[in-house]
Amino acid sequence: MTLNPSEREVLRLIYGSDGISRKALAEMSGLSQASLTKITKTLTEQEQIEEGERIGKGLGRKEVLLYANPRKYRYLGIDIGSFSIRLAVSDNGLNITHRKQFQTAHFSGEEPLLDHLTQEIAAFLEETGSSAIDAIGIGVSGIVDAGLRRIVNIPNVTGWDNLHIADHLSAAFQCPVYLDEGGRTMALAEKMKGKARGSKDFVVVHIGFGIVAGIMINGSLLRGYHNVGGLLGHTTVDESAGRCRCGNYGCLENVVTFPILEAAYRQGQGDKSISIVEAYALGDKVAIDICLNAGKALGIALSNLVNLFNPEAVYIGGAVAEQLPLVLEETKRTILLRANRFATVGLRPEVSSFGNNEGLMGSLTLAASSFLF
Repeated sequence: MTLNPSEREVLRLIYGSDGISRKALAEMSGLSQASLTKITKTLTEQEQIEEGERIGKGLGRKEVLLYANPRKYRYLGIDIGSFSIRLAVSDNGLNITHRKQFQTAHFSGEEPLLDHLTQEIAAFLEETGSSAIDAIGIGVSGIVDAGLRRIVNIPNVTGWDNLHIADHLSAAFQCPVYLDEGGRTMALAEKMKGKARGSKDFVVVHIGFGIVAGIMINGSLLRGYHNVGGLLGHTTVDESAGRCRCGNYGCLENVVTFPILEAAYRQGQGDKSISIVEAYALGDKVAIDICLNAGKALGIALSNLVNLFNPEAVYIGGAVAEQLPLVLEETKRTILLRANRFATVGLRPEVSSFGNNEGLMGSLTLAASSFLF
C-alpha cells in the first residue's frame, strides 16, 4: 500500500470515525473539496474505503457517509497479561470475529516458549479460517523494548524475560508485527475507536490480575527515557501491604488487584465458601469494606497522576471495575476529593470503552494503526 501523507490523513480520519461525510473530512483535514474528492476517489478505487448511507434532512442533496472497508485487511491481536494470554482476529474495522484465551502458565513447560506460542497461534488461525493475516499487534502487561522488538520482563510471571517475540512471529507468519506495552495499546484504542476521540490528554487504567496504564499527553503516548513510563501498578501506595513480585514494597498492585482483594476477603470475617465477587453481590459488609479501601487507594494514586499531568479524562476498566463496581465509584469519588481543585475542572473519571476487551482492542488497534498510518 502506497499512500501520500494527505491520503493517509484522510484514511486515518475515516478509520477513526463511525462514518463521516466528505464535508466533515474537508473541515477536519483542512483540504479543499476538490482535493478531498480526488483523494476519496483514489481510496475507493483501492478498496480502502466504501460509501454507506446518505444523511441529511429536507429535500436537498444528502451527504454520503464514508467508512473503512472492513474486508480490506485482517488483523491478529495478542494481549499478554500476567494471568492470561488472549488472541483475537478482527476485520479492517476492528470488529472481532474470533477469539481464544489461554492461561499464561500454559506456556511455562519444557518446550521453548516462543515456539509453543507460535504453534498455538497457528492452530487458532487454522481453526478459524484466518490464515491470511495482514498485521499482528502485541500488547504486554510488562516492560517492552519496542525498538528491539522484545519483551524485557513481565513482573508477575517467570520465563518471559528478553524474548524477541516480534521478529519471531513476523518470520513465522510472514507479516508485520508491532509490539508495545499493554496500557499504551489501550490508550491507542480509546483514541482511535473509543471515548477519547478528539481528546489529546487522557489516562487509561485497566485493573484485573495486574494493573496497566496508558498516558497520552498532548496527543503523544508517554514512554519515558527507557520506555518504562506509566508503571502505575508499581507506584508505592502502602508499605505495609508487603513485598510486590517486582521487588518493591507496597505497590498499588499489592492493594487493588483481584488476587489481593480475594486474599483480603479470605483473611476477613466473611463467608469463606464464596468469592469476594459473590459476597459483594450479596451485600457482604467485609467485601464492601475491602472494595472501599481498594477504591480509596486507587483514587489516591490517580489523584497524584491527575495533579502531575492534568488529563481531560481518566478511563478505568478491567475485571475489578466490572465485577466490583464499588471500587470504581470510590476511585472516582477519591480522585475528585484528593486531586487539586484546578486539575479536576472538567475532569471526567469514567468507565473505559471496551470493558474486559480493552487489551484485545488495544493490540488490534496497534496492529491496524501501525500498518495503515
